[in-house]
Amino acid sequence: MIKELNLTFPDSAHVIVRFGSDDDGSGRLPFISPLADKELWDIRWYIETYGAHSLGDPDDQEASRIARQLPESGKKLFEAVFSEREAQRRLNSFQDAEDASRLLTISAEHPAILALPWELLHDPASGGGFLFMETPRISIRRRVAGATGGRKTFKSSPKDSLHLLFVVSRPEDSGFIDPRADSQPVLDAIDQHAPGRVTWEFLRPPSLDAQNFI
Repeated sequence: MIKELNLTFPDSAHVIVRFGSDDDGSGRLPFISPLADKELWDIRWYIETYGAHSLGDPDDQEASRIARQLPESGKKLFEAVFSEREAQRRLNSFQDAEDASRLLTISAEHPAILALPWELLHDPASGGGFLFMETPRISIRRRVAGATGGRKTFKSSPKDSLHLLFVVSRPEDSGFIDPRADSQPVLDAIDQHAPGRVTWEFLRPPSLDAQNFI
């Protein structure tokens, strides 16, 4: 069974902490983002630029400086949410849960809240660390509050079988490309996991004009 700690932000200046579906919540607690714009920009650069282009011409010195600051950023964010007793009490119950699946959900409608680096939450207590590294592990997800209150989902009727259409093509000026390279692993998986339930065919010739006649 999944144990969930929910941080709900009714607005950007308040948070309500709940542990489990039967919890009435901590009430509206004050929240002020402790991370300055420069700090958020550094974290974004470290993840999106340095992490993606480190094999090019990386700024290792700047990256090392930011990496050393990550625990401190996580501690500030942790204290901004869990400094109140009601929030701390629910966090402690969540951390004490020994279930294999533990989930920390951030529910908000405000982009500035959802964009905060919640994965860096770091317990400042003696011996504490990043929450996601605890055992059992803690997963962190974001949810747009109220997003599930719209139209009812489309109801589909499950079928007993599935028919696949493979379209394997290549540019006109290219050399030989083995058409089995992509399709064969799929066919092998079908034979192993869904024998007799999936049929297939290959589009010949593999062109947009031919596809329009399917």
